[in-house]
Amino acid sequence: MGGKNEHVKTTTEHKPGFLERLSETSGGMLVGLATFALSFYILFTNEGRALKTASSLAEGLSLVVPLDNIQIVSHENDKKLVHLSGILRTSKPLYDPSYGLSIRAVKLKRQVEMYQWVEYEDSKEYEENGEVKKETKYSYNT
Repeated sequence: MGGKNEHVKTTTEHKPGFLERLSETSGGMLVGLATFALSFYILFTNEGRALKTASSLAEGLSLVVPLDNIQIVSHENDKKLVHLSGILRTSKPLYDPSYGLSIRAVKLKRQVEMYQWVEYEDSKEYEENGEVKKETKYSYNT
């Protein structure tokens, strides 16, 4: 057997006969038909939700009040759906202490990834005493 970075796993499977394979095929066919029927229900439900979302968005669009001046707050627009656009600024820069990074931004997001090892798999199948055996050798590279 190899060094500390590899191991061997041996599995044994029963070799199915003709009737066993036929029953598995019939079961798979029934599962497929049930899944096909279920897909119509899911599609119908999803389309209904999409229609409700589209009508809600259309209603919101008809009620929106555009704001021309973002410097003035008008109380007549309280509890109304408003739309405004302008330059987004912050008063203080954001700082990431892990990397010593300081930047004038609204949001600072760090994405860290770590890879520890690579797994290699080598399999071979053979028949022994009427059973199919599968021997899989796993090795790892760090």
